[in-house]
Amino acid sequence: MNESWQTISEEIIDSNPWWSHIMRRFRTGEGREGEYHFMHNNSAVNVFAQLDNGQFVMIREYRYVLDKMSVATCQGGIELGESPDQTADRELQEETGYEAGTLVKIGECAAAPAFADEILHVFLATDLKKIGEHDQEVSEVFLMTADEIDSAIRAGEIWDSHVIASWYLAKLHLGL
Repeated sequence: MNESWQTISEEIIDSNPWWSHIMRRFRTGEGREGEYHFMHNNSAVNVFAQLDNGQFVMIREYRYVLDKMSVATCQGGIELGESPDQTADRELQEETGYEAGTLVKIGECAAAPAFADEILHVFLATDLKKIGEHDQEVSEVFLMTADEIDSAIRAGEIWDSHVIASWYLAKLHLGL
């Protein structure tokens, strides 16, 4: 079975500064034709920032689309001309007021591969230095231990799939 699909044509259905709705006509290896709709953006980063005492810098922010508060890590979209590393550094400073002495990419995952081509680049930031305050989109910056993060996931307090997937990669990297 040939699992690769051939793209016949591609059309941008709608676009804005953050994402585009793409429609592709395709042909499967078996000759079946159809159309596929998906969202395209410049991908994103998620940063787990760990202090020297082992605690992690977390944020609380309002998520408008779901109309609820979210416990999360620093995360954000990659801007045009920016590398994932640059985005991780910028977002960490903007959302938490911390600067990383060491920033290591620990993995990546597809955010929602059935309907988006977004890749989530996951980083671990250490050797942190407080350089300022967080921006206005974040309600609160606070600290959690690894056990508290695990408990918050189990309790449904951390429900963002980006954070949950990134936490798994961080735990693997840190040997937790």
